[in-house]
Amino acid sequence: MPVTGSNLYHAKYEKPARKAGFFDWTDMSKYILSEIFTLVPAEVYTPEIAREALAGQFPLNGDVQVQAVALEKEGAMVVYPSDAQMEGVLPFAVRMMEEASSVKEYNKVVFHYSAEKRLSHTIIYIGEELKLANSFKADSFESALYFLFLAIKGLQMNPRQCTVRVCCNITKEQEGIFSRFFKGFQVNDLDILLKK
Repeated sequence: MPVTGSNLYHAKYEKPARKAGFFDWTDMSKYILSEIFTLVPAEVYTPEIAREALAGQFPLNGDVQVQAVALEKEGAMVVYPSDAQMEGVLPFAVRMMEEASSVKEYNKVVFHYSAEKRLSHTIIYIGEELKLANSFKADSFESALYFLFLAIKGLQMNPRQCTVRVCCNITKEQEGIFSRFFKGFQVNDLDILLKK
């Protein structure tokens, strides 16, 4: 299905009453939960290259505007579709990358799964270098977790040396999986803050 402004999912967040762990909730209403984004190296970025890169991965209607935001530390531009209604709204993956930069561990993994959207986001840094910023369609939490393990294995990382920041609600059984396979994990439940 071609990407248009009307079929983008706009996630609205409310600031929680309780202190929100590692995640800073400032201005969360400007982020959209969407799989439609890509990264382009800043040194080769032009609007034409950005549109071509995004259109190479997602079908775009001709009238969809392509926007970009700079990730200075990563030397990349996050490219995403936008329209007049979405002015100033960024992909949620940008927020996840911003938060990953404040994590003190060497291996930084930020994971999110939306059961409603059947969408998972995974952000992985080794040291200060961004290795993966991706989204995956996943029919279940278990499928999303499979993609997370696959990404970590593909980067030749040891899960027992990774602390995962989990940005969604998980069950006790799922907590057990994170406990067994990772050095540690921290849960910050975004699902309870998502306006329907």
